[in-house]
Amino acid sequence: MSGYVKKFIKRICIIFCVSFAGMFALLCFFVSIRGRNPFKEPDYDAELTSDTEDMTQQRDSSENVDDTTEEEQLSEGEKLAQEWGLRISSREKMDFHRVLLEDDYRQFNGHDANENLDESFSFAYPKNLYCSVEAEADEDAGKYSVSFRGKDNSALLSYSQERHGEDEEETPMEEMYREDMESLTDAETLLYLDTVYVVTGYEENKSLEIYKVVKVDEENLYTMVIKTPVPEKEDARTLLSFYTEYLYRSCGFSGSTKEPRSYVEFLRGDE
Repeated sequence: MSGYVKKFIKRICIIFCVSFAGMFALLCFFVSIRGRNPFKEPDYDAELTSDTEDMTQQRDSSENVDDTTEEEQLSEGEKLAQEWGLRISSREKMDFHRVLLEDDYRQFNGHDANENLDESFSFAYPKNLYCSVEAEADEDAGKYSVSFRGKDNSALLSYSQERHGEDEEETPMEEMYREDMESLTDAETLLYLDTVYVVTGYEENKSLEIYKVVKVDEENLYTMVIKTPVPEKEDARTLLSFYTEYLYRSCGFSGSTKEPRSYVEFLRGDE
């Protein structure tokens, strides 16, 4: 090998070593700035922690604002309903396919919510049918109520307990029965006993169907009212009939001696 070739190879080696050293020094410079070891796997969790914490805090703050806003938007009746433990999933549209199973209902025991409510003031109510639920309590007047409403307020499910006073001419139940028979279109009496009656009929030019239970004892008058748009299809009427029966049998003051039955039992006619 000639001396010229040796010098050329030596120069190449020197250039390579200098270039490598420069690149290594530059790499170390950047590493020192970022404060991490280039020979370790990058700690992505550490990189994301700060941003994630900020996002979480912002989200929690936003949720708190939303909760506060929602709480502020509730009416006094809705707040009282929540205090009494009444919970529903608000629905924009009523669908009676959501009331066919036992799990579609919750049970309300009035005396557990308010000691002034009678133990018979108990009922099952649908979790996924109505848009809102409100409660009312007027202790001075002895008047209490729970109302479930559809979005446009046409549909209604209500329960009430009201202290009464004896009338010389007729009892409170007789008076209410007379008023119902006069106000309802095509009113029909399904049951009339000494302390309870059940009537059905229509309102608003027969566009709304009414089913009403009234019970009286020595102190209070109790009512259950189911108000629904009149179904157009036969299958919808079957669903509504099952729903009405289920509520009637589940109501503590209705006087029913039968337990609620399943939708299959209802279709088969099993008692």
